[in-house]
Amino acid sequence: MASGVSSRRLRLVQGLVLLAFTLVPAVACQWFQPPPQERRIHVQSFRYGKRPSVIRVNRGDRLRLTFESLDTGHSFFLEQFNVHAKHTPGTRRLEIHTTDDPTAPPVMADEVVFDARLPGLKGYLVSKMTFRDHVWTGPMHAFEHGNLIIEPNTLLCGSLGALAGLLLAALVGLARFRRNGGTAALADDASEGRDLLARAGWLKRLLKHRGFVLPFQAAALALFYFVLLALLLGTKVSGRNAGAMLMWVVWLFLLTAVLTPLGGRLWCMACPLPLLGEIAQRRSLGQGHSGERGGYNNRFRGLGRRWPAWLSNAWPRTLLFLTLATFSIPLVAVPKVSGWVLAALVVLATAMALVWELRAFCRYVCPISAFVGLYAMAGRLALRSAGAEICAKCKPRTCQRGDARGWACPYGLCVADIRENNDCGLCTECIKSCAYNNVTLRWRRFGLDLGIRSAGEAWLAMAMLVIAVVYCIVHLGHWPEVRDWVNILDKGNWGLFGMYAAGLWVLALGVFPAIMALAAWMGKRLSGADAGAWRLLLDSAAALVPQGLWIWIAFVVPMLFVNVTFVLQSLSDPFGWGWNLLGMANSPWHQLWPSAIPWIQAVAVLVGLGYSLRNAWRIWLRATGEPARALRGLLPVSALLVALSAWLLVFFTA
Repeated sequence: MASGVSSRRLRLVQGLVLLAFTLVPAVACQWFQPPPQERRIHVQSFRYGKRPSVIRVNRGDRLRLTFESLDTGHSFFLEQFNVHAKHTPGTRRLEIHTTDDPTAPPVMADEVVFDARLPGLKGYLVSKMTFRDHVWTGPMHAFEHGNLIIEPNTLLCGSLGALAGLLLAALVGLARFRRNGGTAALADDASEGRDLLARAGWLKRLLKHRGFVLPFQAAALALFYFVLLALLLGTKVSGRNAGAMLMWVVWLFLLTAVLTPLGGRLWCMACPLPLLGEIAQRRSLGQGHSGERGGYNNRFRGLGRRWPAWLSNAWPRTLLFLTLATFSIPLVAVPKVSGWVLAALVVLATAMALVWELRAFCRYVCPISAFVGLYAMAGRLALRSAGAEICAKCKPRTCQRGDARGWACPYGLCVADIRENNDCGLCTECIKSCAYNNVTLRWRRFGLDLGIRSAGEAWLAMAMLVIAVVYCIVHLGHWPEVRDWVNILDKGNWGLFGMYAAGLWVLALGVFPAIMALAAWMGKRLSGADAGAWRLLLDSAAALVPQGLWIWIAFVVPMLFVNVTFVLQSLSDPFGWGWNLLGMANSPWHQLWPSAIPWIQAVAVLVGLGYSLRNAWRIWLRATGEPARALRGLLPVSALLVALSAWLLVFFTA
């Protein structure tokens, strides 16, 4: 009881420290506001960008914006100030609409005039806004945007202050930890969390039912083929293509920001990519077939070959994910490219199921598995054994080998050996087949797993973090020069793209791992840890997982918030054939809470940093066994994480 009270008191102190360090600079910066003035700003529009791409003004300034188009028709869409100004080449005359009612007759003028101040409290809280182009100019139209920054930047000052407060709160927690003897973080976390099935018998009965996963798989398969048809047969404009909107806006957001943080690899339970191959392997949609093949207690079809040992690691899926990430612009901007890639993945998964045993595609090749397998380590839902002593006595291992009640584990796992969420796809077959009813689901703290077991997994964690940051720069950044680097669609900048691709691969697989290796070596020297620098590098990569996931969340939030209207429009006319199924095909564009996007991104960066620092502490405490040595050892890795977070806060807020 005393320990619980002490923990609550500590969290209260830490919360007050964090709040104070956030509010003080956010309020103090208001005293440094210059007097308002009139500003005349001329904006040049071109494919794909505007110059200037960032407009910095003071709160209350009167802005007079004039526009010039250098190639085709463009617009200036700034929803927070109810402005949508269209302009065409050869004239500086503007057709000014309102975002509230775009059907109202436009006003013709030579300039856009408004005061850089939002009403009420929003005038102090909203410092960064994104202006966009609402006239389609080509396949990379979605990336054409810039920023309006209103000083004093409350969000920037508050978030940087929160960063300092987070570090101080962490030190307060460490001081208490040292006073209490420092043993809690060395405990085994394998049994951490609430046993969901022990408390809900109805849920266990449901999971044991043979047809439990079939409705989810059927729904996912139907949705998948709808998306595939829309990608291949629908309009070439990705913002109006239902397949592109569902895949790159809705599904990507749900996978990244909801399913993976809460459910780990829950998506794998219903994923349609391996489904046809698995049906061909099993010749069944339900009950397992008894028999003997390849050491399993089920009768499988196909060649059933073992996957090559030298490829039984994370490298194949890491390299495939990095390859697809390199070509992210064509994937997002050209629906047919996404469609053919999806079709190729289904064909590959099906062909592999006919040659190799179980879900070899999911285990070793699938690029989606690369993402969810890594970040499932942070997920709250985990499949584990209910009692380790029962598993230790088990000889049949039906959870792994299967029986008449359930199929052999598609991922080749024995529940007794599961310590992390990386590999288990939550298919629930082991819950059905366990001879001792000893498999359960646990609801745990976020970001609990630390198990980086190989160099391939460590490099995957580092590459995923790099890709997330690069994606933010390329897709969310305001620089038109960066968009030119990746524009192979209509400008054919293959030379620049080659340099971009080479830089991405070198940074993800070489430069950043080298920086991490240096940090691990310095940590070893500072702490005197017994483990080698290589082992410390692999272990330290686990500290990147929470921060990496939250950066990905910061990346996908604007993808959904900005495109909600386009999702509804595309679903009303999924193939671009003039339908209006939902009555939304011609609805005006409205973003979902655009002023909140930078705030959400700043919070995501800080939350991710907090969890990553916690995991870095646990990693180095286990490596050294002493709090003082652990604190010295984690300093280099923590400094790297803090520096990256500080840069991201500036990127997202200023």
